[in-house]
Amino acid sequence: MQPRASFDRELLIPFAVGVVAILGLGWIFLTNDRSESPLPPTLEPTAIPFEVSPRATGRPPLSPSATPTPEETETPRATSTGTSPVSYPGPPAETPLAAGTPITESQPAPTPDQVEPLAAGKKYDDTDPNIVYDRFWTFRMNPGTEHAYKGTLHVSGSIGNEASFRFTGQRFYFGYQRGRNFGIVTVVIDGESYNFHEQAFGNVWRSPELSPGTHSVRIIHESGESINLDYIEVWD
Repeated sequence: MQPRASFDRELLIPFAVGVVAILGLGWIFLTNDRSESPLPPTLEPTAIPFEVSPRATGRPPLSPSATPTPEETETPRATSTGTSPVSYPGPPAETPLAAGTPITESQPAPTPDQVEPLAAGKKYDDTDPNIVYDRFWTFRMNPGTEHAYKGTLHVSGSIGNEASFRFTGQRFYFGYQRGRNFGIVTVVIDGESYNFHEQAFGNVWRSPELSPGTHSVRIIHESGESINLDYIEVWD
């Protein structure tokens, strides 16, 4: 038998280095291949959705605020995106006065010659447009006037105030609501003055009998805290 060739140990070191290098390259290749492989899609999103506020995106809110600003009440302008302009509500309408709120006459009243005479045989409420009030008569309709004719009164709180009208007939009744503060009244018919208390019975002042035809009447607040007019009734 021939003896085995002796193994050269000096070749062992380079061989081991080569094996390690090959294994290292293989490991690097496998690692890169795994990192590039796509992840399978999940059935549900992994992030929780959130709402984007208009401030963050720079876009205006979709609906106007409850109280419009002066800029919102201006004429709307078209936006750069071509969308239709948004119309904002204007200021609310004024609220009408409730029944019973005193209303002071502030507009010039017509003169008696500018209204129609009251016809005989009828009873006219103090709100009739053919009864003229000057200066600061006040209209009242509240629980305190519930016993008045049709629940309304015209009240004078200033001396010198006048109510005037014309009528066609021979007599008229002047209805009022008497109270502790009721003042002194002078009634002037066709330029002649009549004492109020001599012709007053209860809550009615009755004129003397006049000639047939059309007459002019002035009811003047002479003195005292207040007077009032409830109705006028015309007789033949």
